[in-house]
Amino acid sequence: MGVVGFLTGGGIGPLVRTVGASSDHVRAFELVNGTGDVLRVTPDEHAELFWGLRGGKATLGIVTAVEFDLLPIPEFYGGAVYFDGADAAAVLRGWAHWCGGLPETVNTSVALQQLPPLPGVPEPLAGRLTVAVRYAALGDFAEAERILAPMRAVAPALMDTVGVLPYAAIGAVHADPVDPMPVYEDHTLLQSFDPAAAEALLAVAGPGSESVQVIVEVRQLGGALAREPRHRSALCHRDAAFALTTIGALMPEIVEVVPVHAAAVIGALGRWSTGGQLPNFAPAMDPGRAARVYTEDARHWLAALAERYDPTGVFRTGQVVRT
Repeated sequence: MGVVGFLTGGGIGPLVRTVGASSDHVRAFELVNGTGDVLRVTPDEHAELFWGLRGGKATLGIVTAVEFDLLPIPEFYGGAVYFDGADAAAVLRGWAHWCGGLPETVNTSVALQQLPPLPGVPEPLAGRLTVAVRYAALGDFAEAERILAPMRAVAPALMDTVGVLPYAAIGAVHADPVDPMPVYEDHTLLQSFDPAAAEALLAVAGPGSESVQVIVEVRQLGGALAREPRHRSALCHRDAAFALTTIGALMPEIVEVVPVHAAAVIGALGRWSTGGQLPNFAPAMDPGRAARVYTEDARHWLAALAERYDPTGVFRTGQVVRT
């Protein structure tokens, strides 16, 4: 995903609890709409498009330029602590309890991982089930280290990459691969994640579950994301407390199984789900996507803007909201 796609999908970054959605920091877009007009879009120029472009994905046209604020964050305290899959129950239960009292200077997620034994995958993590506690904090770094201490102590670590890092190394938090590969993603938002939710997740994605997902992640939201931004946007469901995401590699031998198992993982957390999804995490071609990503009011206004700025439906495929 590029910068524009990230921002038009709201922009849920590794520091989202601290700085809010990345799209909240956009100053202006340059947009080519369905009639071929080139528009400058700001809070004062085409304000309705400024609302819709921040969360509306490809509905309103092609974004050819973006201006956004740069935040004064030279360093952060973060990385990930990796545990053996045999300790998954202790880690998930501990994380569910620990993250309930975190300040919004702290951002975290927990991920059940089954990384393939490929070049670039650290040997302790390759070809086995592991659990990653991902962590990124701003503010007092000594306090950030103290806050993480209970999770570092929950089980013996296979690897610990957490420390003071330059912001340019923010990718170390999730350590996502940079090479393209065919994957299937599924996702839902959660209103809570308690020890009972951890047990439900372990049953479908933990040790002995025969999970086919490469990654199953629960990310804590809230904090600055939950507050209404200065300029309202089409990004909905800001009040969700957590996000559950599955990522499965579509290898030929399991290509039919991955989506079915992903749905089972999402379904296992149904009791805690809000039913909502975030634009950049929702399956792109799911026909029910728009109803889960946007409120009824947001869908109405996005469709109305599409009719106004793209009356002949030039932009009709992909992540588009139209009547």
